[in-house]
Parts: sequence; C-alpha cells; structure tokens
Amino acid sequence: MPGPVIVEVDQLVRARVGPHAARAFLAALGAGEHAVAYLSSGIFRHAIEIDRRYDELDLGLADASVMALAERHRLPILTFDFEHFRATRPPSGYWRLVVDEARFAEATGRR
Repeated sequence: MPGPVIVEVDQLVRARVGPHAARAFLAALGAGEHAVAYLSSGIFRHAIEIDRRYDELDLGLADASVMALAERHRLPILTFDFEHFRATRPPSGYWRLVVDEARFAEATGRR
C-alpha cells in the first residue's frame, strides 16, 4: 500500500465507519499485516507524470501512486474506484483489478 493511500484510507474510514475502525486499520499496518510501499523518487515522479497525463480525471497522488507502483512491479490493484482505474491504462493492456465492477455491484447492490 503506497504511503499516500494510507492517509486516504484513514480519512475515508474515519468519515464513513468511525475512529475505532480507522485505528484498527492503522494498528494492522503497524503490526505488519499490510506492506507499506514508500515512494522512491522515481516512482514519485512517475506518479506525478500519470496524474499530469490524465489531468481531466483529477486523479490525485493516491491513485497515481497506486498506478505507478502497479505498473513498475506488475501488481494487481485492490480498489473500489473503478472509474479512475478503467479510464486509465498502463502502457500495455489494462490494470488488473482484484475486485471487478460486476462482483462489487452484485455484492453491495451498488452500481
């Protein structure tokens, strides 16, 4: 999980679920249950370039850093932000998403 995403997840969980859940997420990170990916200067520059390339989407650093890391290390992406990850592409093909839109909609009743 890229560093910028940690901040975004903390804020979203606090706003939508509550501080107890956010603290549980942070405790799991601190216990090493999730890997934290710190952005090298090269990955950071690439994230900035991705954000600039898709300026009309207003991706932001969190999504762009996920894309830059996934591209560099050929990783799948866990996200519920299907709009941004379907509107952008790595140099070849599509992003490999862990959860697809159809399954998410079926499981949550949200489209």
